[in-house]
Amino acid sequence: MAYHPQRGLVDLYGGQRDLQNRLIRCVGNPADRFEEDALRILRALRFSSALDFEVEAATKKAIHQAAPSLQLISHERIQSELNGLLLGARVGPVLREYPDVITQFLPELAPCVGFDQHTVHHDLNVYEHTVYAVSIAPKDLEIRLALLLHDCGKPACFSLVGGKGRFYGHAKKGAELTQQALTRLRYPAKTIRRVTTLVERHM
Repeated sequence: MAYHPQRGLVDLYGGQRDLQNRLIRCVGNPADRFEEDALRILRALRFSSALDFEVEAATKKAIHQAAPSLQLISHERIQSELNGLLLGARVGPVLREYPDVITQFLPELAPCVGFDQHTVHHDLNVYEHTVYAVSIAPKDLEIRLALLLHDCGKPACFSLVGGKGRFYGHAKKGAELTQQALTRLRYPAKTIRRVTTLVERHM
């Protein structure tokens, strides 16, 4: 949308309607927009989380298809969008619907997706448990980063003892993976230290 001093609001693409319907939609062909700049994939999810908007169906389909192109984007740009996404009101539904996007830049979480914990203490798989924990946490970036990564060490430490899942040492392993992930995404040293400590001591 744009504003013209004589004509007033110029809305060539139905922006007002989408705002009223709380929809995120690419202008034109979504695949073309994401090919022009893959960071728009993550920006759409950040807007969805921060504004509590849904992503329109064709845009959503293109996001899933174009997700691997995020690997071509600088870590600093990804970090900025991830921070906004994590602090949004709709962070839970966004993380739940787009693990294929999130794991492009946080491959440490990939083994958690769908991983059955085999324990009466957790009725959710590791990734779903993670999403739930993030969604109910205070809107503090370090806390939400720690919760996003707190159980990423579980799949590597899994064993089945008497038919029950055990994850001995997963907090320490998770801290190692957390430091690796946050260093790659160029977080400040203080943030890395604090978040890694939270993950290591979360038990």
